Amino acid sequence: MSTSLRPMLALAAFVLLSLSALAQTLAQTSGPTVAPAGTATAEPDRRESIEADVSTRNISVETDFTGSQVVVFGTIENSRQISADQGLYDIAVVIEGPREALQTRRKSNVAGIWINTSMIRFDDVPSYYALVTTRPVTEIAPKPVLYQHGIGFENLRFQTSAQLGVKELEDFREAIFRIKRRQSLYLDQPRGVAFIGRSLFRASVDLPANVSVGQFTAWIYLFRGGDLLSTFKTKLGLERGGFEREVHNLAFRQPFVYGLAAVGFALVAGLLASMAFRRN
Repeated sequence: MSTSLRPMLALAAFVLLSLSALAQTLAQTSGPTVAPAGTATAEPDRRESIEADVSTRNISVETDFTGSQVVVFGTIENSRQISADQGLYDIAVVIEGPREALQTRRKSNVAGIWINTSMIRFDDVPSYYALVTTRPVTEIAPKPVLYQHGIGFENLRFQTSAQLGVKELEDFREAIFRIKRRQSLYLDQPRGVAFIGRSLFRASVDLPANVSVGQFTAWIYLFRGGDLLSTFKTKLGLERGGFEREVHNLAFRQPFVYGLAAVGFALVAGLLASMAFRRN
């Protein structure tokens, strides 16, 4: 090779190396490329979570209170459902009222007379309990999971100091459930939660007129394939309002004045009734 061609070949090699280095630098500093249509992009496997709320946080209970309805709504973050009817997820909504102490009594036939023969006191009973789910709760998750979180009537735990057998204790518990259901204070609504789209859900819960006043807790549970994925908790309160609140405050803050007012009202009512029905 002639000596006159060597500088030209060296210059050409230098130019090719420079172009190759420049192309690699541009490839590293350029933004992400758009994958062709129909190809799947690799994304991190993010866990589903739930976000929810209630339609109202405070409910005023006045003399004309006839009950109320609470709407629970929310969304599943990172939902993998394609459509609302796919059924990939299950939702369980639990609303508990303030806890209270209850006494249950058992009657027995003694010498032909039915009298109370035994009594047990439970110290930590929800005054109100509503369970609303996408399907029957026994189909959503195994019993140990439901028992751990107190989901379902049979998984509620009542505190008592009485020393009773398992069968007798269960009889008293069933009596509470029976009475509370009769008063519409314990509700079970399977298939009461509906999905609206692939991630949105909605449920409605009725509060009867005889519901206790106080702080209520709403728990929303997200399940998939029997596993608990996420839990959300929120609060709502029932407060006395109007004339009922004034009477309640007077009775507890000034009981003597309340007693005098009650006696005076009874006397006036009695006098008016005697005048209205007086015989000539």
